[in-house]
Amino acid sequence: MPKNETYKFANHKLSEELKDDVGKISLNNDLTTSALFSKKLGCKAFISNREDVIVCGESFIVKFLKEKFQNLKCTSNYNDGDLVKKNSILIELSGDVRWILLLERTLLNFLQHLSSISTYTKKFVEKLNGSKTMLLDTRKTTTGLRVLEKYATKVGGAKNHRMGLNDKILIKDNHIKVIGGIKKTLELIKKKKIKNFQIECDSYSEVKKCIDYNCGHILLDNMPIKEIKKCLMLRKELGKKIIFEVSGGINLENVIHYSKLDIDYISTSKITNSVKSVDIGLDII
Repeated sequence: MPKNETYKFANHKLSEELKDDVGKISLNNDLTTSALFSKKLGCKAFISNREDVIVCGESFIVKFLKEKFQNLKCTSNYNDGDLVKKNSILIELSGDVRWILLLERTLLNFLQHLSSISTYTKKFVEKLNGSKTMLLDTRKTTTGLRVLEKYATKVGGAKNHRMGLNDKILIKDNHIKVIGGIKKTLELIKKKKIKNFQIECDSYSEVKKCIDYNCGHILLDNMPIKEIKKCLMLRKELGKKIIFEVSGGINLENVIHYSKLDIDYISTSKITNSVKSVDIGLDII
């Protein structure tokens, strides 16, 4: 998705989240703050990180505030993708404290979530440094947040895989089961003259059959490293230009073992659905 479209989507999501928190956007709907402060009270606030992060989402927040809350002054100190050392000031805010307190949780949730993904993704990418292997994300994303989560993985250094089913043909295990096995699937592919597809295999024997049918992009799913090595050796022996992607059971602890192989891509859902939230907070000063 083009960045300007991503900005629009982020604006929409931030507005939705704020409405979930306060209903109609009104100072009266923050019951605590409106009970304590009946009049405008100027203040300054900092959004800062309590640990090292690859910041992500800051540009969306600043644009959102400047468009929707022009009564607040907002300054961004970093760009998405920057490595920011802990206890740094990410965003500076000034204006009516009532609006800052109303916005606080929405802004922090958004920034924490995207920065958590970009930070965790970067850890995977660093494990692959020095190898030819590129990290891919997957479609296993939070409902309604795929565009933003895939933006965050890209900020962290991964490459976006399919955004949706309408991006590319990927023939997976359930497709193969319905058709009746790998042999019948390959025959159907040939009969229908399907081009530019990727096919999933979970054994060396399936890979060998796919190579015999001149499949150009094979996903090695949940395959032991020993079996992966056999597939790579076969590719080398045949001298064929086949893209091998590995997926399934890959985590931050074992990814380094795969990086030592001659793999083109590693795809993992860990970078979107298994991240630990980074610590980012807002302080009134």
